[in-house]
Amino acid sequence: MYKFISLFLTFIFIIFFTASAQIATTSKKATKYYKSAQEALHKRDFDASNKLLEKAIHADPNFFNAHYQLAGNYYLLRRDKPGYMKKAEKHYRRAAEILPNSQKDSFITEVEEIRELSKELHDDFWVVLVGDTITEEALPTYESWLLDLDGVSQDPDNSWAKWVRTWTAEENRHGDVLNKYLYLSGRVNMREVEISTQHLIADGFDIGTSTDPYKNFVYTSFQELATYISHNNVAKIARKKGHKALAKMSKIIAGDEMRHHQAYSHFVKEIFKIDASEMMLAFQHMMKHKIVMPAMHLRESFGGKSSLFDDFSTVAQRVGVYTGFDYIDILKKLNTAWEIDKITNLTPEAEKARDYLMKLPERMNRITERISIPHTKFQFKWMLPA
Repeated sequence: MYKFISLFLTFIFIIFFTASAQIATTSKKATKYYKSAQEALHKRDFDASNKLLEKAIHADPNFFNAHYQLAGNYYLLRRDKPGYMKKAEKHYRRAAEILPNSQKDSFITEVEEIRELSKELHDDFWVVLVGDTITEEALPTYESWLLDLDGVSQDPDNSWAKWVRTWTAEENRHGDVLNKYLYLSGRVNMREVEISTQHLIADGFDIGTSTDPYKNFVYTSFQELATYISHNNVAKIARKKGHKALAKMSKIIAGDEMRHHQAYSHFVKEIFKIDASEMMLAFQHMMKHKIVMPAMHLRESFGGKSSLFDDFSTVAQRVGVYTGFDYIDILKKLNTAWEIDKITNLTPEAEKARDYLMKLPERMNRITERISIPHTKFQFKWMLPA
């Protein structure tokens, strides 16, 4: 049933490194080279892609998208090309130059600037950023879950294990940079953040997929897009407040999450081609039981399991970082991307599942429109006064 899993991993790696993210350069020349490099990579012409990316970086040395994609190219070729791993690391570092460098004389000045800018951002904003950080930091839970799917082994050389390790390594970078930024901001009680992170990892999560890869891919397709929306909206708010470094950091993370989403979404689309009825039933199951976020068991020190998530979710909606309408939009996007209205040869049960999924967005929209977001001022132990 799941033998095809390894067949698509190589192609998914290509999708992973070339999926669309907002281009962060004002140079028309750099943008042109970058887009041409993506086209070359889709044709698996790595040499042409690398040369074009080098030209894009020459046109704009701070073009982090180009650095990041070039790092991905070198990483994919590392076994066949001696020295490419070092080149990959070089461009990864260049793409991620966001935080103040403690080895530079300007370090203290840059930190002071971050702390001053951070005072301008509302407590609700920082609550959301802390919650996002803790979610990213609970990585051990997610990696162990992904390596426990039916039909795959933990052999370090199989395609799925390689994918999970690469995904984990990238997600780990998200948690690292967010955690450091919170520390430098001076707005957050880092001890309380550490306690919440430890609890979330220890409490684990139950997202309703069991070890079924079909349900798993529905969940990851949905959740990665939700995470993209959250980080992207954080970037927008930070940019409006003049917090350029935080905006850039959040934009990079959002771009990564979009690539993850497109990889998993492509996986589901391929499954629909060969096992449409079972895939449709898995999709219906996940939406009927609702997609829960990885931080569902969020809590503070001395708090009960899951005692904080509702308050955190309310704040995220109030700030506009992730709302009930975003949830509905994601479902619509998945219905469209997977073209479920065009799928044929379904079993009667799968036909009913498809009907349910097609009608669900409108039903949810009517309910969401009637929901009022409270203005209650919650007290989070994570926060320090501005």
